[in-house]
This record gives sequence, C-alpha cells and structure tokens, in this order.
Amino acid sequence: MIFLTFVLIILTFTAYYLNQRSLVSPAILFSGGLTIAAAIAWINESAWNLQLDFRTFLVITLGTIEFIIVSYITNFIFDVISRHFSYPKNKNSLSISNYVGKRFKIVLLIQVIIVLISIIIIRRATGISDLMTAINYVNYVQNGFIKGQINLPSYFSVLLIFNPAVGLTAGYVFLEEIIINKRFTYIPFFNLIFGLATPILTGARGDSIVFIISLAVLGYFIANEKSSWSSANTKYVILGIVGAILFLFVFEWSASLVGRNMEDSNLGEYISTYFGAEIANLNEFIKNRSFPIHGEVFGQQTFVTILPTLSRVFKFALPEYKLDIPFQILNGHNTGNVATIFYSWLYDFGYAGVGVLTAVVSVIGEVCYKFAKQKSGFQIMKLVYSYMAALIALSFFSNRFFENLNVNFIYMIIFWIILKFILFRQEKNK
Repeated sequence: MIFLTFVLIILTFTAYYLNQRSLVSPAILFSGGLTIAAAIAWINESAWNLQLDFRTFLVITLGTIEFIIVSYITNFIFDVISRHFSYPKNKNSLSISNYVGKRFKIVLLIQVIIVLISIIIIRRATGISDLMTAINYVNYVQNGFIKGQINLPSYFSVLLIFNPAVGLTAGYVFLEEIIINKRFTYIPFFNLIFGLATPILTGARGDSIVFIISLAVLGYFIANEKSSWSSANTKYVILGIVGAILFLFVFEWSASLVGRNMEDSNLGEYISTYFGAEIANLNEFIKNRSFPIHGEVFGQQTFVTILPTLSRVFKFALPEYKLDIPFQILNGHNTGNVATIFYSWLYDFGYAGVGVLTAVVSVIGEVCYKFAKQKSGFQIMKLVYSYMAALIALSFFSNRFFENLNVNFIYMIIFWIILKFILFRQEKNK
C-alpha cells in the first residue's frame, strides 16, 4: 500500500503541473481523490489485513496514468482548435440588481413549496407520519436493504432536481458576492441551503456531497478569475483542509440524521470506511471474483441509471435486477459496499472496460473544463463542469460519474438555462 500511495502522489503532482497548477482540472481531481483513498487504506492496512494484489495496483495506477495522459492530449487538441476562434473575456462580476434580488426571493418561495410538497408525497407513499422514519424507509427500500414497495409519482424526482439547480445558480451569485464584493447576501444563501438540503429527502447524502464539491469548484473559478488565474494555491489548500475537517464532523453527525447506525463506530473508523475502504473492497473483488460478469443486461452495473431511459427511448424490455455490490467484512471490520469507479467497469467489461471508460471520462471532463474556463463570469458551462468535477472527484468512491449523468442531469441543465433567463434578464427601461 505504501508503494501505491507513493506512486499516486507522484502522479497527482504530475497532473498538477501538467494542468497549469489548477486544483480543479479533471486530472488533479481524479488522481487526488484516489491518492487520499490510498493513503487512508495504507493507514488501515493492518486493521483490514489488506494485502494489495498486483492486479489492483496496475488497475489503479495505469488507470490514473491513462486519465492524465488522455486529459493532457485533449487539452492540447482543444487549445489548437481554439486558436482559430476568439472568445470575449468579461471581467465584470455579476452585479445583483434589485430586480434580481426580488426574483431570487420568488424562487426561494418556490423552493419552500417544493420541499413541503415532497414531504407530503413521502408521507403518503410510505404511510409513515414521522418524517425522518419515512425518509429512512424510502432509502432502505430503494437500496434493497429491506423488502417493500413505494409508489412515488414520476414527477417526484424532477421536483427534487429543481432545488439543487437553483442552489448552484444562487451559490455562484453568493460566492461571487463574498469573494469579489465582500458582501454576504442572505437570499441567495438561503436558496443555496435549500439546494443543499433537499436531496436528503431521499435518505441519501451523496447528492448533497456532490453539491458541496460543486460549490467549492465554483468558488475556485471565481477567485482565480479575479486574479486572472495567477494567484498561488496555498490559501486554497489551507481552506480546503479546514473545510474538509469541518465536513468530516458534519458528515458523521448527518449519518444519524438519515438513520445510519453509529453506535459501534468512531470517527476514525467512519472516515476510513468512506474515504479509504474502497481500495480494499476493489482489491477483494479483483482477488476473489472472475470478471467481466455477464448479466442479463449489457453494462448493468456501469449504466444502471441510464439504461431505464434508453429502454423507454428505444423501446426495449429492461428486466428488473439489483446491483451486485455486497457489503464487505475485512478482518472483522465493516468496509462498506463501494469499491471505486473501477469496480463497475471491471464487473461489466473487464480490463478493457477500464481502458475505454477511463478515456471517455477524461475526454468529457477535460472538454467541459476547457469550455468552463474560456469565459469569465456566470456561465451555464461553469455550473455543468462544477457538477461534473464533483463526480470525477468522487471516482475514488464509486461510479458516480455515470450514475449521475443521466436524464435527471439533463433536467438540471434545462432548469439552469431557464433560471438564467428568468433571474438575470434585464428589465426594460420604462
């Protein structure tokens, strides 16, 4: 484990310098997340009796090397093509006029109504009056932890997407006011809070974590555009460390909020399970299973949230199945049931899948990153990339990238476009 950690540290620094020392480039987010996970797994090597298989080492290191190389090549090609086009640089910050502030108030009211409607829907669907118990029941049934049936209306998921879409839009405005104008704006802040909290109504915290990372990426963009991308990263690293420490305490506390059993767990074990055990679980899968595993559906682990949409569009039958993500117990320690982004790819497509899909994620991430950097100020592409950057950063955890880039993400982009038109459209002079 120490050698894997050392190699990943070298690769992370390589990605950092190859990408103009940007802390939010796809390559640094991908390699950096895996480096942190490997370091935590190394610390727990004895506790988990972790004996790293050479094949696991190759999958992680070669996958990371490929991601960095493909990202660099994509960056080079993008720059060559972009030389034939000129893009105006708008260095003015997004000033909040009175009418914009009023519009955010109206949207905040809509957010509150959506939360209230969602609560009513959850209580009716579960038949449980206590809200937290009902939320936990929804989460347990949807994840297959308990048997049950919940009939949520088809529009329910769309309702839950609106608030985070508003939250990221308002989050950009709030952060720009803080960073550029040194001013705390309350209404966008409350829009942001509702966007952060709404996904918890499903009993899961994953989308709220994606939201937080997305905000951090947006803040980094705003701060660096202020200095024309010439400021040192030291202060951002310190802020990131302080923020991560605070996040860990809140993250553990939130576990009991969504019904997770925390009686037999301490903070160290909890952090290790969520931020390092993925390496150990991937290692167990590679050591003990034969892959690819051909199920009833092509790519059923990797494209689990995309396949239902494809089946409706192309009119093919999609048999019901459950994800094969068993919980692991290593040397008496519960290490959870997630095993990095590579698990799903190996499961469905074997080593070839790792090679192909690593390149796909790297190209998509780098292209969106380059578009997001082209113009300063508020842009839809910045919101798109900040969300995508969060998914890439969580590659050490699970297959978040393909799980979240589904039809709901398309709805979110549509909401962003509508919100930009409604919130920032200038009033006509009377």
